[in-house]
Amino acid sequence: MRLDERLIEERTTDDRIDFHDHISRVRKEASNWLKGIEKNGIDHSKRLEDYLNRLIPDEFKKKLKPAEIFILLYAVYLHDIGYRDEQGKIESRDHPLRSKKYILKDPRKYLFDLFPPMNEGEAPRAAQAVAEVCYGHAHESVCPLRDIPNDFGDFCLCKDPINLRRLAALLRLADEMDQAYIRLGYLRNSISLPAISPGIVRMHWKGDQRVGEALSDLVQEINETLEPVNDLLSEWDFPKTTVALEPLVKKSPPLPQEPIDYKEFIPEHYIPSKCHDEKGDNNGLLHEYVLEWLNDPKRKLLAVLGGYGIGKTSFCYKFACDMTGSGYVPVVVELKTVMAEGWREVIQREVRSRAGDSTQSPVLILDGFDELSLTFDKKTVIKEVKNLSEKTQEYKKVILTSRTQFFRDEEEEKETLVRKEFHERGPRPLTYPRFERIYVSLFDDGEIRRYLDLCLGKAASKKFWNETVEKVFDVKDLARRPILIELIVNDLEAVQNIEGKVTAGKVYRTITERWQEREEQRLPQSIVLQHKEERIPKNIILFMEELAYWMLTKGKDRLHFNTLSDAINKYFDDETKEMLKLSLDNLDYQIRNCSFLSRHAQGYYAFAHRSFIEYFVATKISREIPEDRAKEIKITDETALFVSEFIDLSVYEKVEPPQGVKVPDDMVYVPPGQFIMGEKDNIRITSLKEGFFIDKYPVTNAQFCAFLNERGNQQEGGKEWIDLEGSCEDERCRIRKDGDSFAVESGFEEHPVVCVTWYGARAYAEWAGKRLLIEEEWEKAARGIDGRVYPWGNEFDKDKCNTGESKIGHTTPVKNYQEGRSPYGCLDMTGNVREWTDSSCEKKEKYRIQRGGSWLDFQDDARCADRDRYVPGGRFFDIGFRCARTL
Repeated sequence: MRLDERLIEERTTDDRIDFHDHISRVRKEASNWLKGIEKNGIDHSKRLEDYLNRLIPDEFKKKLKPAEIFILLYAVYLHDIGYRDEQGKIESRDHPLRSKKYILKDPRKYLFDLFPPMNEGEAPRAAQAVAEVCYGHAHESVCPLRDIPNDFGDFCLCKDPINLRRLAALLRLADEMDQAYIRLGYLRNSISLPAISPGIVRMHWKGDQRVGEALSDLVQEINETLEPVNDLLSEWDFPKTTVALEPLVKKSPPLPQEPIDYKEFIPEHYIPSKCHDEKGDNNGLLHEYVLEWLNDPKRKLLAVLGGYGIGKTSFCYKFACDMTGSGYVPVVVELKTVMAEGWREVIQREVRSRAGDSTQSPVLILDGFDELSLTFDKKTVIKEVKNLSEKTQEYKKVILTSRTQFFRDEEEEKETLVRKEFHERGPRPLTYPRFERIYVSLFDDGEIRRYLDLCLGKAASKKFWNETVEKVFDVKDLARRPILIELIVNDLEAVQNIEGKVTAGKVYRTITERWQEREEQRLPQSIVLQHKEERIPKNIILFMEELAYWMLTKGKDRLHFNTLSDAINKYFDDETKEMLKLSLDNLDYQIRNCSFLSRHAQGYYAFAHRSFIEYFVATKISREIPEDRAKEIKITDETALFVSEFIDLSVYEKVEPPQGVKVPDDMVYVPPGQFIMGEKDNIRITSLKEGFFIDKYPVTNAQFCAFLNERGNQQEGGKEWIDLEGSCEDERCRIRKDGDSFAVESGFEEHPVVCVTWYGARAYAEWAGKRLLIEEEWEKAARGIDGRVYPWGNEFDKDKCNTGESKIGHTTPVKNYQEGRSPYGCLDMTGNVREWTDSSCEKKEKYRIQRGGSWLDFQDDARCADRDRYVPGGRFFDIGFRCARTL
């Protein structure tokens, strides 16, 4: 069955366009669109359509929607129109992106004029779909397939969502078959066109051994390029496509290589870490705990967990070194390499390198589970654990390390690492891994002092401890992480001179600025002379920011030197571009001598630790958010903490409503614009389109009583607006019925009202000429634009709010905690009472979201980002509300 046969008598939903006839027109016009493009012209596109007909089994052709086949075939004839640049020259670089731009810029030229646009001046959705698929045939490093939508909507094409991601994978699959043939050059005479069938592509060749080995390398490269394609299509149960040479080439075996010496990766001043269990109980030295696990044949899987920079990677290499001569062969795999190469290939290569033909059992030490994806969600975590299960079943012992932040919370950590029943999906399969969990502990005082003794000597160590660590209390807190104490020691004098409170952000900034100063002084004279007056660019830190941002948003952990010029062209102004182009050698030297960014032997740049990616991303977006020019992306916990340090508090001093608009009494103004919202795996930059007024305080008993005396305690949603009998321990509803009216218990007039339903809160707001807030408004009002944890900052302070730590046991007057006010001037956004919002739960609309924590909650549940939900008819002794007003 040919793909276009599925289009016969198929039309758009409005019946205006016949799919089969339209694709025939596209084929005809494509000769003009691709005219003058030799290697990737019309013949190339025709071959691709033929390859797709043979690569896609008939059963999968039937699974594709007619609209999807239509888009795929359209893209076959448009994906290479970008081979001509804007000046009409043939240019292969960036041609997929230009193809996309050309389609969107002039859709009429490419026969999209009959398709209706969604909005005036916008390309039709059909053109957008084809453009997206065309761009998807670029290399995975340029356009990751998983960045392409899999639920594209165009009601004109199809009533159901269209999976553009799958179509791009199919196009890339076929394109790679032909591009490989095109790239053969002088070897093309030695090979025939690929013989294609579902699952296997055979390349028949002839010639001597030299030709065969060259072709074999090419085929290996093709199969590596197809890995992300096969990975994505496997979710559709599509057969894996493999390219093979016939006859097979017998290559000479490579010379044996000495395995990597793990000692090279152990820090010079290594201090063994302690560990604890999930309850926080001390389990002694991590090394001894893992050794005991290793010697117990009944225990197979161990997860070593901890926060960032706590020494997990150093432990892996130290433990591997100490295992030498035991009954096991340690094999350390840094999982960030799996992002580029694939699970099976990396693990097998490392096992072969370390174990060879040894009869000893390999112990897999898989480091950095969290670095499989720089942007992660629950779906990613589950997928990667499944991959882990499949690829490591043959090994008797597996150690896995990960940041705890890779999981949303402790419950998800258990769900992911420990097999247990899921009510929605039933029990996990028996092949699903079940990990023991142990946690790396922060350094205690003794470990910090031992580290300082090793680095500084006892006399200097004692002086630094007494004069800095003990006196500046926050330095000791930072030094509990090995990565931070190392940074502090390396730039000891600069860190000691930090003004004010010493924070992680100030330490990272000090280290990077000191590095820049040093490198400007030590650039080799030969390089300076080569480029005359050119020295290291002053805005090299800007380059670091953009590199880190690229890595975070693309889910990559490295950038190849060959793409450096492209990065410079993309991220810098014209003047800087010229400087950097002339100074590539300078830049390369500088980076290779950088303590936090290194260039690998293969030419890849990578940061020494993931926290530097988060730091540099934070420095970038902390400038952009106040100016409303940041891209709305997801970020990590650590990035948000850095941002909250870096955004200048002066941004809150000039907040005023539009000219001529007066702020109502006991309300404050919150402006429109970007801010950081959310927590765990859903921290993101978002924005509000309009400013609003919000009550400074929660609604009080006196205010709600006035409302009741005018409107009465009506029923709504099956319950009265307020439960006058509601109580718990020392807290109860302080409003009572007094004859025909309502009254507040004396002394509690300024306490927040409690025991109110969501319906009652909404009714009050309408009565007062206001409304309830949506949770985005509530969160911005509470934490400002900088993503701080609490209204006043990142550190909890029980003297600034009424929470469980205060041990008050009931509500307090709403004006009590002036020091706990938010950046915009709201009080009680943490503690006292949780607050109803007008937002509903994503999964269950019958629930309404509450924010803010209460007198009953402790600090973790009183964070600005914390959310809870209740049915709107719920009446609780710790729930109140406040109101907003639209300008």
